[in-house]
Amino acid sequence: MLIFHDYPVQGALFDMDGTMFDTERLRFHTLKQASKELIGQEFSDEYLMQCLGLSAKASEQLAQKFYGTDVPYTAIRKRADEVELESVRKNGVPIKKGLVQVLERLRKSGLKMAVATSSRRAIAEEYLINANVYKFFDLLVCGDEVEKGKPHPEIFLKAAQKLNLQPQQCLMFEDSENGICSAYDAGGITILFKDIKEPNDHMLSKANFYYQDMYECLNALDQYIPEMGMPQLQELFPQSVNQLTVGIHGFGAIGGGYVAQILSYWDGYTRPKRILASTRNRLYLESVNSFGSYSIRYGQSSYDERIDNLTVIDADNEQQMLEMYMQSSLIALCLPEQAIESEAKTIAKGLLARFMSADADNNEPITFLIILNKVCAKYLVLKHIREALLSMTDEDIAEHILSEHYFCDTVVNRMVSKLTDQALYRQLNIKHNLFKQYQNDLNPETIELTEETALTEKQEQQITYCLEDMRGQFQTGQFLQNMDLILFHSEMDMPIYVENRSPLLSKMRQMILVDQISEIQIIKNRLWNGCHAMLAWYASALGHETIGIAMADSKIMKYAEQVVNEVKLGLANMIPNQAKELDRMAESFLHSCRAAYKDPCERVARDPLRKLNLNERVLGSLESHVQQQLPYQKLMQGAIYGYAYALKMLELDEIKIVKHVQTNIEHMDITENQKKALLNQLYHGIQAELNDNAFMSQLEELKPLTA
Repeated sequence: MLIFHDYPVQGALFDMDGTMFDTERLRFHTLKQASKELIGQEFSDEYLMQCLGLSAKASEQLAQKFYGTDVPYTAIRKRADEVELESVRKNGVPIKKGLVQVLERLRKSGLKMAVATSSRRAIAEEYLINANVYKFFDLLVCGDEVEKGKPHPEIFLKAAQKLNLQPQQCLMFEDSENGICSAYDAGGITILFKDIKEPNDHMLSKANFYYQDMYECLNALDQYIPEMGMPQLQELFPQSVNQLTVGIHGFGAIGGGYVAQILSYWDGYTRPKRILASTRNRLYLESVNSFGSYSIRYGQSSYDERIDNLTVIDADNEQQMLEMYMQSSLIALCLPEQAIESEAKTIAKGLLARFMSADADNNEPITFLIILNKVCAKYLVLKHIREALLSMTDEDIAEHILSEHYFCDTVVNRMVSKLTDQALYRQLNIKHNLFKQYQNDLNPETIELTEETALTEKQEQQITYCLEDMRGQFQTGQFLQNMDLILFHSEMDMPIYVENRSPLLSKMRQMILVDQISEIQIIKNRLWNGCHAMLAWYASALGHETIGIAMADSKIMKYAEQVVNEVKLGLANMIPNQAKELDRMAESFLHSCRAAYKDPCERVARDPLRKLNLNERVLGSLESHVQQQLPYQKLMQGAIYGYAYALKMLELDEIKIVKHVQTNIEHMDITENQKKALLNQLYHGIQAELNDNAFMSQLEELKPLTA
């Protein structure tokens, strides 16, 4: 049962044409074409408008009044049916947007459901099956099965009776004057939608509730239907797909190994009909599109989760990228900071093309999830998109375009790593050999496998052959359907924190909407990103390959726990109202690190000087602790590990390192004596960490140059 505006509801009865499907406009077109062919005159809009909601018999009587008693109405209707069916079979049924979400919510609320349509059963069944919504309904009552058509209440009374319900227990959905009168006289809880005809006062007087479109009704229903909580990892994705297309700009570790899952769970009732994800990695593109799916592996639970409604597109193919921006309702920007400026040109082209499009579907705003490990990332993204737009159009249009869309900062806690090209190559070779063995035609020619990152020319040729050989073989029941393509290794932290700026996000299951996202960003930046980087620099110095393996080292485990507690202390003083999230994120971080056996230290440790910039993940915490007179020994140690990593592992220039240290400490908002103390600790710490006497004397000579 559903309690809707204090009405106890046990059933839902739906009209079909004009209510569920946008077929009234199509019907007008086909009747005009058929009448032109058979009587040399198109049926008028006036006549067709008056036919809305009428039975075939009533429409024929009305046609005789307009066009004479000898009008061959039955033949015209039959020809119109043929033309309409041709269109539907070729192009599909035009479904009202939001319909599937409404049907799923009503069904999951335990309601019995029926269709009450003036259309003939043969037409109704074909349309419902074509639209893939037949499964929602217990039964159909059609126009050729009642004595009296709408506006008589017989069809709704009969539908309620067959469901063993009273009419007053049923929501009755209609769009026409005859239809709403039929539902009202039947005694149902009437819901009226706007379709072709603007509702008049008489129609509105018969409606308990009136909605401009299905989405407005969806929002109203959501007030009375409990939200689904955070999904469990092994919970199935929703089976039903809605009419949304969504995009992932950047099919990397986070885009493919996390965001794709969020979009697949969606709101728990339905999921998008299409996910488009862009990459420049040809091997990933060809692999996913050949297999038709890929999987995310969760090592902690030995579970592989399959993502099966995603198409990978070429990030260098402008047409494909424009299509993603033209068609998507939501786009996740999963790009590294250094790529934002160049990718902003593609984003701007997509937004401008959407703005210039005559397609009404492109008038809806895009919700952007900005997934970037940076505080206030949104402003950096907007800055570059604005600059790119201004190079293509004038300022007024650029500002109008930016104001049309929702840009939402996010915070991601999950750790994800993607397979290297070589690891994917080995996996594909093994699977291809299994495939050939399955075909009793095992290929004996194999190419030597190496541990190198890039593929050789011969390996690329081999994989092209493998993928082409397997492409198109993934039919139901085929052996290959059970061969998962593993692309990402992921931890299990489910939620993503998102700035509460878009109405589209309110029901997304894995999203925690936050009004002050900057507070969560600071926690993530300093507690997760900062501690993660310091841990990786230290682990690399001790020769460990992955974070998970490193955490088995008691020295590293002890340092990780100590630096997390030290950073927590400063954040608790800085953001006291987020104490609960702080504790949760700290525990989640340590738990993730202990199991991150597939997370390479080299990946986490990369770009140390950017991570050691002022206000960033390490020195931002260090400055805050000095200001608050809190302990900072472990943070100082972490900064030293970072600079030592840059010098020792990346072989960066010593002068560059010294200037970086000097510049960032100089700009800290602390006293001069505190700055000098930090400089001395950093310099001596770096010297001790490197244990290089020659460099120690060099460093002493360089210090005055930067004073």
